[in-house]
Amino acid sequence: MGLCEVLTIIFVICKLLGIVAWSWWIVFLPEIIAVAIYIIIWIFRIARVIKANRWFDKL
Repeated sequence: MGLCEVLTIIFVICKLLGIVAWSWWIVFLPEIIAVAIYIIIWIFRIARVIKANRWFDKL
């Protein structure tokens, strides 16, 4: 379990217990950021594979 997951669990528990009065999108913001980073990494990986395939096709 990573830092983002732990933060999200802590934030959800705090929200449900009434400790914080944040909106739900702020509570889930660590997970939203993590998913965005994973998507960006996958886009770069796919672009690199496509570029490598084009390079091999030229040979």
